Amino acid sequence: MALQFRQIAQFAAVAAVATAAIVAAPGQAQADTLFDGWAYTKAGVGNGTGGAVFDYQGLAIKDTGDSITIAINSGMDLNGSLYRNEVVNHGDLFFNFTGKSFKAASEAGELMAVNFARLGSQTGSAETGVYANVTAKNTTTQNYGWNNTNAWKAAVRGNNSYGDMTSDDAYFAGQQTGTKSILNAIGTGTRVGDIMNLSASQLSAAGLNFGHVGAAGSQTLGFSFKKTPGFKLGSFVANLFMECGNDGIAIKSNLTQKTPEPAFMAGMAIVGGLGLLRRRARRA
Repeated sequence: MALQFRQIAQFAAVAAVATAAIVAAPGQAQADTLFDGWAYTKAGVGNGTGGAVFDYQGLAIKDTGDSITIAINSGMDLNGSLYRNEVVNHGDLFFNFTGKSFKAASEAGELMAVNFARLGSQTGSAETGVYANVTAKNTTTQNYGWNNTNAWKAAVRGNNSYGDMTSDDAYFAGQQTGTKSILNAIGTGTRVGDIMNLSASQLSAAGLNFGHVGAAGSQTLGFSFKKTPGFKLGSFVANLFMECGNDGIAIKSNLTQKTPEPAFMAGMAIVGGLGLLRRRARRA
């Protein structure tokens, strides 16, 4: 069941900040790279167990004030990959603004998340969209995957970069050992918004260039959504695992642009209208 791409309005311009691309060596993390309004991270190459289809290479985020745009570079499209009659797809994308580890924020129901890949998905969300007050769950065992990130690290011989951090990072505490430990899908949450799926050409028109950080996966997909109150100014971690846990990717970044308050904008429109009426009255 293919998802239909919809046309979107032209993105609002943002200030461009260029820095040199930083490519992570195996097992090393990197800082996110800012270029042309996009924040990028590049994950370890070739550490997607099961082949290139499961290999995350890049994740990029663009903050346009009232909206967020996400781009993902890997070997997998939205149709997933069939294995033993099971469709294995992308997991859900999580945002954590709390400063806590992922598991601690999940247990407190303080995550934001986006479900964007429905085909074969075992997420706890009812439909694609943006979710608030999220707890996370494991789906790797149903998808013939890894129980924990240390098992995955051993399989990739230490090439355990997820981009801006490695699987050893304290952020993933509680997911590194044990059974069914990798938290990669929405468990519970409240749907608070829609997403618009974007084609590679639409993302390119918005200034996306994964080549800037050397991400060269065969598939680039993305989506945008309106900010909700859960998307606050300040730092966050966004991360994504395959449903099987065969690879993951994470970026540390921050939101700096305020979303216009509807009441404020309405008030400004009223004030502007009154000023125009006064000017017309003086000319009469």
